[in-house]
Amino acid sequence: MILAFLTALALARKPSTEPPPPVPPLVAAPAAAPPTQPGSLWSEVSARRLMGLDTGARQVGDLVTVFVSEQTTTSVDASTDLARESASQAAISALLGAEKKLTAAHPDMGGVISIGGSSSSAFSGTGGTSRGSSIETWLTTSVIEVLANGNLRVWGYKKIRVNRETQYVVLTGVVRPRDIQMDNTVASDRLAEAEFEVTGNGVIADKQGPGFLSRLVDHLWPF
Repeated sequence: MILAFLTALALARKPSTEPPPPVPPLVAAPAAAPPTQPGSLWSEVSARRLMGLDTGARQVGDLVTVFVSEQTTTSVDASTDLARESASQAAISALLGAEKKLTAAHPDMGGVISIGGSSSSAFSGTGGTSRGSSIETWLTTSVIEVLANGNLRVWGYKKIRVNRETQYVVLTGVVRPRDIQMDNTVASDRLAEAEFEVTGNGVIADKQGPGFLSRLVDHLWPF
C-alpha cells in the first residue's frame, strides 16, 4: 500500500513532457484592395521601393525580424489612517425638588440626575505592490495578415531547449511597413497591440511550484 502511494506520488511529481509549439492566432479573411485613383501617376509603394526604403514585406508569409527590448516596472503604495472620538454628557442639577425624591428612590444614581456617553474608533491600513520584468531578444516573425490600411500583423515564436528545460518566446503585433528598416528589422516599440509571452516547462519549472501532496492539502484544507 505504501509502495503504491509512493509510486503514484513520484509519477505526479515527474516533470511534464515537452509542451507543444504555440499556435498562431486566427485572422480575418484578407481585405479587399483599396480602389485605385484613376489619372494619378503617384504610387507611394513604388516610390519607397525606388528609394530603397521599402523592404518588400507586404504579403502573408513574408518574414520580419523584430528586436524585442522591453522593460516594465510598476509600483503602487497606499496608506490609510482613520480615527474618531466623541463624548457627550448632560446633568440636571434641580428639578423643582423632585430630584431629591428621585435620587433617594434610586440610590444607584449616585445622588445626581445625569447621562453621558463616549465612543472612539480607529482604523489603519497600509499596502504596497511592485513588479518588474525585462526581456531582450531577436525574433523573426511571419506576416499572418495584411490589414486594409496596409499595416502588417506579425506573429512568431522561438523555441529554446537546454538540459530538459523547454522555453518558448512568442510575439504578436501590428507594424507599419514604413517602420521596417532596410535590413528588414523593426524595434518592438514600433509594434501596436504587441503581446510578448515567455512560457515553457521542464526540471526548473517543476521545482518552482509546490509538490503534489502540498497542493492536495491546500485543496482539502478548509481553513
